Amino acid sequence: MAQKYFSMSCVLCVCLFVFLTPLARADDETPVLGAGKPAPALQISKYLKGAAPDMNRENGCVVVVFFNLNDEKIQSLISTLNGLFKDSSAKGLQMLLVSKEKPDDISKTLNKSEINSMLFAFGADEGDGTWRAWPEAAKMEKLPVAFIVCSGKIVWVGNPSDSGLPMIVRKAVVGKYDPDLQKKAQPILDAAHKSLQVRNVNEAYKHFDEVIEMDRAFFLDVIMERYKATLANEADPKVSAQWILKQSKLVSTASQNSLVMMILKDPDIQQRDLESALAMAESIALKDSTIGLQAKASVFAAKKDWPQAIDLQTDAWMGAPQVEKAMAKQRLDEYRAASKIQSGKKK
Repeated sequence: MAQKYFSMSCVLCVCLFVFLTPLARADDETPVLGAGKPAPALQISKYLKGAAPDMNRENGCVVVVFFNLNDEKIQSLISTLNGLFKDSSAKGLQMLLVSKEKPDDISKTLNKSEINSMLFAFGADEGDGTWRAWPEAAKMEKLPVAFIVCSGKIVWVGNPSDSGLPMIVRKAVVGKYDPDLQKKAQPILDAAHKSLQVRNVNEAYKHFDEVIEMDRAFFLDVIMERYKATLANEADPKVSAQWILKQSKLVSTASQNSLVMMILKDPDIQQRDLESALAMAESIALKDSTIGLQAKASVFAAKKDWPQAIDLQTDAWMGAPQVEKAMAKQRLDEYRAASKIQSGKKK
């Protein structure tokens, strides 16, 4: 009889093990919130500034940032987010900063001028519902943490102070961010940066070029970085000029225009190759007269040749589509104003 009960106990234990093991495994394999997952609902108790962003909008993207109110770097974070917002809000970027403290406690830590300095929405998640659904579900214990959402889906999770975030936002806001492609390229980009640090520039060029070959449109920022690295490390300016002109022939008109603006305005560039910029602008004009004329006008403005810049911008304004006329006219007015200032100085 004892043997019979012992056998039944063994069978029962085996059954329980077979039944409970999948449940335990299921608990262990609870999906972590991350790239590719739908964005959870927001449960913000009060918005101290702005309103809830539209997570499901088809155009643009949303950046949601969770932070610790007592973080001593909060002012730096606000400045970083303001910079991101200024850069891409016109293209459809929405942004939300989230704290889980009570609104009254937030007001005691951040004064009205600090909150007013924010260019984006700011919400208090007093009930912790949004906190549990986002950073806790993503297993992100270290703050601050940012989520980028495109068309209702999360495409990136990480530190908002990450140096690569502006580039990711610029791509995401126009629907061109590919997390899989970025993941594939990142180790190669890291190798390029390490090579630059030890002054092995040829090895760095090789790594940059490998990434660029993957997808020139997606890695336009890498083309720009490679160009600036060439400028900084080659004694002969013809080397960087020849390289960027070659690259410009392999990208779209919009990308060409971005390369022209980089040469003209990027703060990291000290010696601006205006001749290469003009050559690219002339190439753009053959395919899109409005964009090309404005690009050429920008080059002549950089040369302080205001009469030529005004003539080109006037032609661009006259021929621009109705939706672009206001911006074209604004630039024209800026060139005219600059011309008057220069004339006044000569007198």
